[in-house]
Amino acid sequence: MPDPELTCVDCGGPCYPLGWFPSDGELEPGTILPYRCRDCLDRWDIVIGDEPETGY
Repeated sequence: MPDPELTCVDCGGPCYPLGWFPSDGELEPGTILPYRCRDCLDRWDIVIGDEPETGY
């Protein structure tokens, strides 16, 4: 589950979810959570997925 506040990789400002953000339970793989940066207004989409395989 992503945090309700992320750091923008472009400007370092805070990013917040656009509209809906789940408050409980697990998210299905493939769910897209859109975020918007408060400072530069860039949009970031977080795609929920399975844990990545490390290959080690």
